[in-house]
Amino acid sequence: MSRLQSQQKNEELASKLESLFHGNELSSPHSILCFIYWRYTKKIYRLSEDIISDVANTYVDNIPAQILKELPSWSIYVSAENLHTILPTSYPIHGFFFYPFLDNNGNIIRLFIIDDLKQSQGTTGLKEKDVDVVNNIIRIKDSREGLLDSRKMECIDGEVVVTVNEKLKDFRDREFNLLNAQISMVLYICSQINDIKEKNQFKRSEKHKKHVHTHHELPAQNIREWDVGIRMGQAIRQYRQAEPTGKERTTIGSKRPHIRRGHWHTYWTGSKKPELAHERKPRLIWLPPVPVNLEDVNKLPVVITPIDK
Repeated sequence: MSRLQSQQKNEELASKLESLFHGNELSSPHSILCFIYWRYTKKIYRLSEDIISDVANTYVDNIPAQILKELPSWSIYVSAENLHTILPTSYPIHGFFFYPFLDNNGNIIRLFIIDDLKQSQGTTGLKEKDVDVVNNIIRIKDSREGLLDSRKMECIDGEVVVTVNEKLKDFRDREFNLLNAQISMVLYICSQINDIKEKNQFKRSEKHKKHVHTHHELPAQNIREWDVGIRMGQAIRQYRQAEPTGKERTTIGSKRPHIRRGHWHTYWTGSKKPELAHERKPRLIWLPPVPVNLEDVNKLPVVITPIDK
């Protein structure tokens, strides 16, 4: 795709998104605010195809909400065209907006996600959902319990019986899959500021950093696309290409060869002195899938995750 074609495509996307917000009578003040903030940068983030499946399937829970302050903008749009083919979701989406809501003290108290729905079974437009942040911690497990509560109590032959609506349970399970994947993708963007590269640059390359708004700032003129996780995705792709395909020998008492799933790891930086505890900051890293009990593991490409001290 040429630069001109890419620019025309982005202009059409920006126009479509703006019309969706203006035409959606159900848009809440938060969703409108989300779009207004996004217009200042008009940045779209796309995770590398080599990592999006692993990141989307990484379970999220008990993550410090402060990490979301590493977002490159106040409001971002994340592309998710093929997410419904990677894991079972309740509906397909083009992508989604993400906007963390702060209180007067600067604490994140709620996360807003606005789905850009694909045309499916007569459904199109925008769908808003939110996740509460309790004591500065993202507790997606609480959201899961709410989404998956498909039980009901019935009185059958004089006895109280708890039954499960399997169809409703399956739908809510898919709802949670999508919610978990979206938050995990946003966390990955926050944790990979040094592995974000602008696509189809029209001007001199610039270092990607968090966006700070000023009182006299005007909305961005053009959409700018950013690829996320290129280096990590390349390392994972090389590993998978080099992964042994034959049956592996196991020893008595050892686990069979397998790949440990990717997971989130939080560590804290700063002084450990009690009087300076308020200055400590959380840092989040995504640990990619790693081989366990595989032969020739030393021959596989090494993935190095830098940690700032």
